[in-house]
Amino acid sequence: MQNRQSGAAHVPIMFFLLLLVIFLGTLGFAYVTLTKNGELEKELSEAKAVAQEAKDQALLIEHYIQDIGRVIGKPGEYKGRPGSSSLYGGAQITTEGVMNPDEIKQLIEKKCADAGVSVSIGLENVLTSMATRISQADQRVKDISQERDIAMNQKAEIDGKFRTATSDASSKAREYASNLDQVRSDYETAKTEKDNTITNLRQNLVDKDAKMLSDSEASADREKKLKGQISELENHNSALTSRESLRKPANVADGKVIAARTGVRTAFINLGKKDLLQPDTMFRIRNPRSETVKGYAKVLRVEQERAEVQLVNITDPVGDYIREGDLIYNDLYTPGMPRTIYLMGRFSAPYNKDTLASLLKRLGNKVVTRMGPGVDTVVLGNDPVTEDGDGFTSLENTDEYKKAVALRVEFAPLLKIRDLVATR
Repeated sequence: MQNRQSGAAHVPIMFFLLLLVIFLGTLGFAYVTLTKNGELEKELSEAKAVAQEAKDQALLIEHYIQDIGRVIGKPGEYKGRPGSSSLYGGAQITTEGVMNPDEIKQLIEKKCADAGVSVSIGLENVLTSMATRISQADQRVKDISQERDIAMNQKAEIDGKFRTATSDASSKAREYASNLDQVRSDYETAKTEKDNTITNLRQNLVDKDAKMLSDSEASADREKKLKGQISELENHNSALTSRESLRKPANVADGKVIAARTGVRTAFINLGKKDLLQPDTMFRIRNPRSETVKGYAKVLRVEQERAEVQLVNITDPVGDYIREGDLIYNDLYTPGMPRTIYLMGRFSAPYNKDTLASLLKRLGNKVVTRMGPGVDTVVLGNDPVTEDGDGFTSLENTDEYKKAVALRVEFAPLLKIRDLVATR
């Protein structure tokens, strides 16, 4: 009995333990399940957040594409980069405003070529180039507009003169008409004087037309002469400008003595063929520290770099003979530059015009027979004889002298330079 009771007591305990094990297993399974469900819910929540962020970003990109598309206004399609279709998995862009970058690039290049500007990278650079081009075009338009305004002002001025001339002509026409009416009135009262009156009026009209034509021709002739004078002055000014850049001032020596010995009548100077020096050229000789002329040097023989000269008319051959370093001067000679000379006035023996012209030409100068542009130096002679031959007229009152003054040529009176052209 006791054994049976003891065995019977073990059955409930084992059952209870079994139930406890099942409960604990169920409890553990439930805990694990709850834990996994919590992790899955967290992952789901994170996935939803990522999906929402991707959705928001996709919406932002879609709006950006639409707004850029509306701004640029060049619709098209984009299938991805060449050779990269496998990376997209067959995806397509269906958003409004999608553009083809290649077409945009070709459009930019074409418009840059049409505008005549270099192709730039970047929309800002392209627009800057376009703006610069437009600014240049606007400036050109402004310049053309200014030129047009100047032309219009000139036209308005000419129109004003034309209206004035037309008004004057109309006034004269009315005057002529009034005279004609008066003639007709007189014709009614004095028929016998009609023919003479009409003839006189017609003659007056012809005379006025002839006078107007003569005045017009005279005005055109004066205008032509003025234009010719202006052209001459411009040519002469241009010649003087280029020549003055080479010409030495009057107080600057043309050269100097480089070799001389006391008692020897020849010496050497530092001018030669390179300076266009000619034989027989005469120089005054001065000490560098004095204005007094010590003597004269006449060129005998010209070498490339120097020339041999004959020493004549030495003022003090004992106390102040010609020595090395003395300076030489000639008002009609400039090293390396021939002069164009005009002889103005009256010249008499031994320096008549032909003789003087020959002497000047021998020195390398050009002598012309007419005063005009291109003349560098005017040699002044004596006052010329009047047209009537009964006296002399002042050289400064002649037209030639006034023209030379207007052309600003160099004057060299014969009395001051004849010692430089005299034969010794």
